[in-house]
Amino acid sequence: MTFSPVVPATPVIGIGSMYDVLTPGMQSITKRIYNTGDSTAFIRVELLEIHPGKKEAQETPQKETINNQLEKNRLIVTPLRLIIPPAGFQSVRIMWPGEREKERYFRVRFTPVMPEADDSFGLNKQAIDEYRKNSLHAGLNVLTGYGTVVIVQPDSPTFKTVMDNSSAGVLTVKNNGDTTISLEDIRHCKSIDTDCSPVTREFILPGRSVSLDKKIGYKTNFTLIEGNNKRTLTF
Repeated sequence: MTFSPVVPATPVIGIGSMYDVLTPGMQSITKRIYNTGDSTAFIRVELLEIHPGKKEAQETPQKETINNQLEKNRLIVTPLRLIIPPAGFQSVRIMWPGEREKERYFRVRFTPVMPEADDSFGLNKQAIDEYRKNSLHAGLNVLTGYGTVVIVQPDSPTFKTVMDNSSAGVLTVKNNGDTTISLEDIRHCKSIDTDCSPVTREFILPGRSVSLDKKIGYKTNFTLIEGNNKRTLTF
């Protein structure tokens, strides 16, 4: 006689890219949130502003109002409550309607939650009890959520990217501008598109640098993105 363990059904969410950038002139982006699990996902969206520091960043809840007035310079994400069926997705819109004199950073968290009464999901008590019974029984109350970092670039950015290739084993890329740059599709190849390493990605905040290890006999390739401009480089 054999026994098959009962595996509780759970939502499993995916958010795609962990970084989203509002480049100069871009007012909004649309992001898809997926549920690859086998039960409906009830997702709460939370916004935090990131304040980069020399040693570590600080995250604080975004201010919605100042002096009892709605704050215009804030990130807007809609909707803030998502209900996604199994094997489905829902789109959220991320918008910045305010001034863009300097770069700002935000974390948008998407967290599956247990539905409760009067929590804006619109379920009655019977539906909530049924969901708890059928989907998240056996004491399973902790669900995995994910956060994306949203970078809001200024309308008039200054880009000053410096490449230091003087070292035999390291390529250093420094951001001397006032706006985040990114290195996309970083890989080491022996020749064009052959015998290449896995692709990686780096974001470099203003005043910071990234060192890329070079491999003997290989070329280091990547695309440098500065706002709306792209350059493919090889070292």
